[in-house]
Amino acid sequence: MNVSFVGLGKLGLPLACCLAQSGNKILGVDKNEYVLDILNRGELPFYEPGLSNIFPHVNFIGFTDSYQRAIDETDVTIILVNTQLGDNGYSSEFVEDVLADLSLNLKKSNKEKHTIILSSTVLPGTIKKLIKLVEKISGRKYGEGFGFSYVPDFVKLGSVIYDFKNPEFFLVGANNQDDVVLTQSIWYEFHQNNPPKKVLTLEESEISKVALNAYIVNKITFANFLGQLCEGIANVNVHNITKTIGIDKRISPYFFGYGTPYGGTCFPRDTSAFIKFAKDRKKTAKNLIFAEEVNEMVYKSIFDKVKTYKTVGVLGISFKPNSPVVIGSPSARLIKDLLDLGIIVNGYDPISEAYSNLDMDINRYSTPQECINNSEILIIMHPDKVYSNLNYGDRDVVDYWGVVK
Repeated sequence: MNVSFVGLGKLGLPLACCLAQSGNKILGVDKNEYVLDILNRGELPFYEPGLSNIFPHVNFIGFTDSYQRAIDETDVTIILVNTQLGDNGYSSEFVEDVLADLSLNLKKSNKEKHTIILSSTVLPGTIKKLIKLVEKISGRKYGEGFGFSYVPDFVKLGSVIYDFKNPEFFLVGANNQDDVVLTQSIWYEFHQNNPPKKVLTLEESEISKVALNAYIVNKITFANFLGQLCEGIANVNVHNITKTIGIDKRISPYFFGYGTPYGGTCFPRDTSAFIKFAKDRKKTAKNLIFAEEVNEMVYKSIFDKVKTYKTVGVLGISFKPNSPVVIGSPSARLIKDLLDLGIIVNGYDPISEAYSNLDMDINRYSTPQECINNSEILIIMHPDKVYSNLNYGDRDVVDYWGVVK
């Protein structure tokens, strides 16, 4: 199928590439001229594991900033633009801008129908308003002149390609069968693991997206709170406890271990989004308010352990391993707070792009051992086994992940 894909960022471009690889003809659409220029040269604007293996691809029919081409040359438009608003949740502003432009061109088009598939995360209750926006601007009626479905992503930066192709489940949100069938046909032969396929209403799928990450945050929070409780107790290693009780299928070992604060582009914002969703329903999500309190407690405990040293080494700068992204990174926050105290910060991250994204005055080392050798105390911010068997000498090490042997 000919598909226009709006939003060629760190999630959008990988998904567009995967869809092209699975047989769809893809017209990439973005307003960023720098990104378009790089892509039209057959190059990538950022690093993501596995992305260079599937781009460039012969099924890309071009990269453009034209929404008219999206309407004229394709029957379906997928939207995956940024909807994240600071640390306060999500805003549909950019989605609305895209839909306004698409709707204006749809109004002028003689095509009988065009289908819109949203993949950007939005707050529950948003899609109903977005559909009304398209109706108002295009002059078309939902279900007749245009279709609308929701395919939220459940992927993690650093493993985006694998996660798209091997999801725990594949969710399509739609309120009519035509949109379900068309959407599923685009993802036909896309997945490698034959995941369970679920069809929910648009409203149910909106809630499912923010609820999933909110629940994972609850698991992380319990393990981190347990770790704080166990700290300093003789003959107690919290990792032995979580690994043991995590065997129980009602708990499971995934995202259930003591570590540094959760961060990044999704967990903090989905937590805020769920709290807002509850507030809109005149309820209080006390469990997630507690999660934010525990996250701050864990951060403060790390900071207090290192703030009296003159030289601090930070192993892992991005918000997680295998990603250069520092948005929402606990490491970035920690580095800034240490620099504000006049402390010298040594840093190591295996992905060099993380340093430029950080844009702070730290000593950058090409190996973790060099970072260790030049630091008084080390903080292991990533649960990466590469830090397990290094020579720390008699230096103090803050290792909430338990990776140092």
